[in-house]
Order: sequence, then structure tokens, then C-alpha cells
Amino acid sequence: MSSIFTSAVSLLTNSIMPAIWTTTKAIAVFLLLINIKTLPLTWHFRFYRSLIYHFFVRRTITPAPAHLFSPITTTSRASTYECDLNGHKSNSTYFSDLDIARTHLVCHLTKSSFKTRRLRGDPVMYVALAGVTALFRREIPPFTKYEISSRVLGWDRKWVFVSSHFVSLEKNKKTGEKTIYASCLSKYVFKSGRMTVPPELVFQESGLVPARPEGAEEMEGFGGSSGVETPVQGLKEGKMGEEKLEAVMRKMVKEDLERNVQKDDGYWTWERVEEERKRGLATAQGMIALDGLDAEFREGTEEGLEKVGRFFGAI
Repeated sequence: MSSIFTSAVSLLTNSIMPAIWTTTKAIAVFLLLINIKTLPLTWHFRFYRSLIYHFFVRRTITPAPAHLFSPITTTSRASTYECDLNGHKSNSTYFSDLDIARTHLVCHLTKSSFKTRRLRGDPVMYVALAGVTALFRREIPPFTKYEISSRVLGWDRKWVFVSSHFVSLEKNKKTGEKTIYASCLSKYVFKSGRMTVPPELVFQESGLVPARPEGAEEMEGFGGSSGVETPVQGLKEGKMGEEKLEAVMRKMVKEDLERNVQKDDGYWTWERVEEERKRGLATAQGMIALDGLDAEFREGTEEGLEKVGRFFGAI
């Protein structure tokens, strides 16, 4: 009896357990590989890789005026960790993909402006995300590869609006068009210290937009989400008169525009850029209207309301 027990233990330890351990490790490696996109620090790697790629690897490849409203595409795949109980990519995971897609777009379009400001000794400029809204149209099944197409939609005196679409790689055989999974709109602002840099100035420094003609119509200014204009670079707070704003912009553009002018066939004239900018800005009006959403916050202590408790939402 003891010999049978000893043989069973020996078989378990020498054959079965190693096989189970080997299988477990293989499964663990497989799960890590199919979910590598969502592992810790992977997002940071993807983000900084985008910066390095455009500011160092492709630093000599500058955009042409035709690129301003043109889409830049990135590809990704829905990992199992990104999928919810319904068996498709969770709506909350779209935004991490947007971070990378928008980074490629903004870096490609504005790297000349960053270089110009660095050579000029200006304070470091950075790009801040002020808001994102999304419309989910179709589900993305697990492991499905998709494309994110992002482009500049329009801008005003402060904000840059970027549209992004999650679409299928292949066209639908019936419609002949790609399937749109989701459409998103993002709002950016250029900052240099505490000063706001007008998008038009950044695009002019990048050689994407012609200099504003004399007597051109003033650009729209919608202010910040708080309803208060953020000081624009080169102007002290409280003294951001429109005439001074124009003077500062013209002076800075005159110094640097020649350095960054790209070869162009003349298609994107000032009038055509303005027409497209305003057309895109009309689409962004709905997002601009959301600036008043803060006023809808309620604590539950107001008349007719009741605070319904505080529940566990995160560990």
C-alpha cells in the first residue's frame, strides 16, 4: 500500500505538477501578450514613443499646408482586457487610444513651432487637453483591428478642435465605405507658462497658415470653460485688447514665418483656410456649449433635492 502511495506521489511531483506548471506559465504568457496594450507603463511607452518619433526621428520632415486639415491615422486592436461584459471594447477605453492618436497629429503639425520657440528662447510651450466628447456608433469585437483617423477640425482665438474617428480597416462590401465605430471631438489649448498661445500663431510658425491679410475679419473668441479669457502670450492680463493681440501676432509671425514657409501649390490660400476653419468650427459649436455644464452641478442639499449617499466606486 505504501509503495502505491509513494508511486502516486512520485508521479504527481515528477510528471503531472511540472506539466501543470508549464501549462500555467504558457497561459500566463499568452494572456500577457494578447493584453500587452493594457499592461502597466505601456500607455507611457506609446505616448513617449510618439513624441520621440516626431521630434527626433522625423524632426526634418515638416508638414505642408495641405496637411493642416488632412487626417493622420494610427492603428490598434481591441484586447480582451479592454472588453466589457457585453463582449466588445468598453466605451471607457477609447480615450486612451485617442491620447496616442492625437499626439501623433499635434506633434506632426506643430513641431516647427516648438523648434522656432526653442531657438528664440521662449518659455516652453505645451499642449493641454481641455475636453473630449464621444459618440459610440458600432461595437468593436475582441481582437478586432481598427484605425483611428484624426484631423484638425477648426480653431478660434484660444481652442483647437480635433475630430477623431474609430473606423474599420476594410470597407463594407455593401456600402463601399468603412464602418465608423465611434466619432470623437477633442478640445486643445496651447500654453506657454500661464499664457495662452493663439492656435493661428502656432500654425503660422509651423508654415501651415498664411499671414493674416490686412483688414481681415477678426477671429472668434469663446473664452475659457470658466467664461473668462485666458491671457494670450505677450499680453498682460487685463490688457488683451484686440488691437494689441493683432500687433503681437503680426510681429512674431513676421520674424519667423519665412523660416518655416513650406512649398505649396497655392491651393490653401488664406480665404480657403478660413472657409474650412469656420466650417469645422460650426460643427464644434455643440462642444463649446458644454462649457456651461459646470453650472449644473448639484450637492443634493438644494431645495427639493436629497443626498442619496456615497457609494464605493474605486479601491
